[in-house]
Amino acid sequence: MMRRLGLAGLTLAAAAASVFALFLRRLLMRVEVAGESMAPALLPGDFLILRQGPPERGEEYGQIVALRDPRPEGDGRLLLKRVVGLPGEALRVGGTLQVNGRVLIEPYAHGDAPAEQHRGINRLEPDAYFVLGDHRGASTDSRDFGPVSREAIAGHAILRYWPPARAGRLLPPPRRLLGAGPEGPRPLSWQAAPDAGNP
Repeated sequence: MMRRLGLAGLTLAAAAASVFALFLRRLLMRVEVAGESMAPALLPGDFLILRQGPPERGEEYGQIVALRDPRPEGDGRLLLKRVVGLPGEALRVGGTLQVNGRVLIEPYAHGDAPAEQHRGINRLEPDAYFVLGDHRGASTDSRDFGPVSREAIAGHAILRYWPPARAGRLLPPPRRLLGAGPEGPRPLSWQAAPDAGNP
């Protein structure tokens, strides 16, 4: 009798572990960082755990998200980028990133980026995000393929587990904006945004 209960308990524990593992596979995913576009926050060879799906609403800014390369010539691989523009915001991308007429302080960003990319002021659609790599000169991001929809976000990074010396939670930075200014024109679509003589 005791042996039957032991075997039944072991079988039940194995079944529960299988169900739990399946649940985790649907909730989480593992990725390896391959490129330099998110350096120095993420380096080639870093291994991350991502929660599948976009971040909770209201918690999107600064999150490192994974999305499939949306470019026609892209190979569908996952890209890791940081959310810097939120739905409904007016953005001006140039030497600095301006959000609703105020300069966004980006302590994580480095590297020069071509100043001609997406000049002007563009308002994001109600369900669109602007994503950039931290290493601006080495990143293919929303400056190249435009804003991404919430549905396009496959997951968001929550933990780096390798290498051990860099392991830990990946927390988004606080959002800091400087100054105030006019939001400028409100184009109807991203591609229709006029340059309006902005440097």
